[in-house]
Amino acid sequence: MYVVLFFLSESRIMYALVGVFGSELPVDAQTRQYHTVRPIVTWVAEHLLHVEAPLIEPVLSGDQAFFWVLALCWFLAALLVTVVWTALDRQRPHHETLFKWFFVVVRMCLAAQLFTFGFAKVFPLQMSLPLTRLVEPFGDFGMQNVLWTQVGSSQPYEILLGCAEVTAGLLLVVPRTALLGALLAAIEMTQVLVLNFTYQVPVKLFTFHLLLLSLILVAPHAMRLAAFFVSDQGVGPVARPQLFRTRRALRLALAGQLLFGGWLAASQVHEDWKRWDVVGTSGPKPPLYGIWNVVKFTSDGQDRPPLTTDVERWNRFIVDTMHPYQPGPVSSQRMDGSIVDYAATFAPAKRAIMLARVGDPAWSGRLTFARPTGDKLTLDGVLGKEKVHIELEKVDIDSFPISRDGTRWVQDMPYAPRLQPR
Repeated sequence: MYVVLFFLSESRIMYALVGVFGSELPVDAQTRQYHTVRPIVTWVAEHLLHVEAPLIEPVLSGDQAFFWVLALCWFLAALLVTVVWTALDRQRPHHETLFKWFFVVVRMCLAAQLFTFGFAKVFPLQMSLPLTRLVEPFGDFGMQNVLWTQVGSSQPYEILLGCAEVTAGLLLVVPRTALLGALLAAIEMTQVLVLNFTYQVPVKLFTFHLLLLSLILVAPHAMRLAAFFVSDQGVGPVARPQLFRTRRALRLALAGQLLFGGWLAASQVHEDWKRWDVVGTSGPKPPLYGIWNVVKFTSDGQDRPPLTTDVERWNRFIVDTMHPYQPGPVSSQRMDGSIVDYAATFAPAKRAIMLARVGDPAWSGRLTFARPTGDKLTLDGVLGKEKVHIELEKVDIDSFPISRDGTRWVQDMPYAPRLQPR
């Protein structure tokens, strides 16, 4: 009952199962399920726990207090249903049919999530190395940014992580290899859960449930596994309960599981491939892509020298890969090292950029650009209420060791020597 309630109220389960048709769902489909149960969650939070648990939208974190209270509601409801179910159905000797189909559903839902997270790394898309990370002081990184940068800076490593998750998903789809897939998934989800807790990634609660699903699939084999690994005893083949009685029906059931698993994997590949064509390293780059050092900054006709006390003067201008669903991202780095992010719209024909400061709807900017040479750039226009003229020089991305370092079979030094100050 707990798993059923989790599936019914967790939108990520639904999105993974519908595959390529997820884009056809209503815009509010992801939060509609949460609104349905919000009155119950609010009541439990206020009257039983004496805490506030509002649903903060847009939902950017799966670890809001709302979702922790929702998990408690799942548990209490499942406990109540179990007590009533046990009392009313105590004469039934077994639930063999429910047992068989329950494990099929859990296998497919877990496989769908492993495909979702796995293929997002295989391409690789989930973790990246934004250009701002190359110039942002490490002390300003959040814990999640540290993890994302560590993984995203090595695409082969991220791809291998994704291959492991996809492999577990494929093994889960096939009934004969489902136990191996569940064991691999349990190991992977344990690692991910530890990373999420220690690096403050806000999907800790969801990852815990994926680990729980893995352990549920392993649980019927726990004694056999203990006998094999701990007591060094041989174990015989497992007696798998059959979904149907006739051989024809069993073949159709197997074919159906394989086809549905293939649909889940193919749907995720299709979606991630489309994203890779847009935001991947070989995809199209926006105009002015790169990191630009500001060599001259004039505001309302007055030259502003590069003083660290000038919190509005730009030190760098950064244009990164376009996101398929948002304008930008464009950033500026202030003299004190802090980063300001902008939503940006480019008008290449007019050689113009429209900027909106993230988190500050009252601020806007419009700049026209000119490139006298490939590594020179001038920006003229308005930032907020100030008329500006900015002259910039392009930074060679390969001048950063993290961008140029790769695998070396012969390595005489433990790390790249420090660069000379620019």
